[in-house]
Amino acid sequence: MMKSWGIAIFLMLCFVGVAQTDEKKMIVIVDAGHGGNDPGNLHQTVGLLDEKDLNLAMALKLGGYIDKFLGHKIEVIYTRTTDEFVSLEDRVQKANDLNAAYFISVHCNASDNKEIHGAETHIHLKESVTSSKLAHMIQDQFKNRAARASRGVKLKNDRLYNLYVLKETKMPAVLVETGFMTNAQEETYLNSDYGQDLLMSAVFRAFRDFVKQKHSIEMQTPNEEVADENEPVWKVQIMASTGPVALDNPDFLSVNAPVEELVIKNPNSAYNYKYYVGAYADKKEAKNKLKEIKDGVFKDAFLVKFE
Repeated sequence: MMKSWGIAIFLMLCFVGVAQTDEKKMIVIVDAGHGGNDPGNLHQTVGLLDEKDLNLAMALKLGGYIDKFLGHKIEVIYTRTTDEFVSLEDRVQKANDLNAAYFISVHCNASDNKEIHGAETHIHLKESVTSSKLAHMIQDQFKNRAARASRGVKLKNDRLYNLYVLKETKMPAVLVETGFMTNAQEETYLNSDYGQDLLMSAVFRAFRDFVKQKHSIEMQTPNEEVADENEPVWKVQIMASTGPVALDNPDFLSVNAPVEELVIKNPNSAYNYKYYVGAYADKKEAKNKLKEIKDGVFKDAFLVKFE
């Protein structure tokens, strides 16, 4: 009799060990908006990307952050990982069939008013309490950590129409509009690795804090931090001008990288329009780009440190 009890206890302990090892991960769907023959918003500046390509680049960065820091508890599943068309119905069905815990969709915005800029996060209704909480945390990160203009959390009533992926998904869902491609400076920012890193690290930090609060999920590498706007960045200044220069200027196009215009008011200088390439956290990488640029049209280019 004692021997039988011993075997039973041993088998029970083995079962518990297997159950702990095979713990099912939470699923988050990361959705890159548009794709394939649906380009979304078209690029406004020659040489820059259409929305579908920007969405995909940022979605992969976001998924990479989640996998790196939370992959021990959370599985990332993408609606697409290449430039392919995926219908809204298929995106929603995939999320619902997998019984995903959360759905995060990445997009870029556009407006007839080229002055409008900033990031916003959409949910379906204000009654979507969990979605609303995550959306507000994302906007807080955009504003207070990534130093982006926040246009707030948008509801169905703000849009005056439904967003299918928010209405039909069965789990809490948010759609992030990272910025306006119709604003020249923001379009350049959206096309830069630096800008994409900061935007997606902001979304990740919000999601990280959210799942910690709601599910007690901790980062597996808590001492490692993601990209932060507060870190210094190096840019290559290629030109200063007394007036605006078109960003599709042939000389600008020759540098084979997005050119950013900054208007810096200085009463002691007439050259208030400055033009930069890149945004590098690594000075060595910035120097390599500087050398490449100086080998071309802009012989007097130099590095500028932004803090």
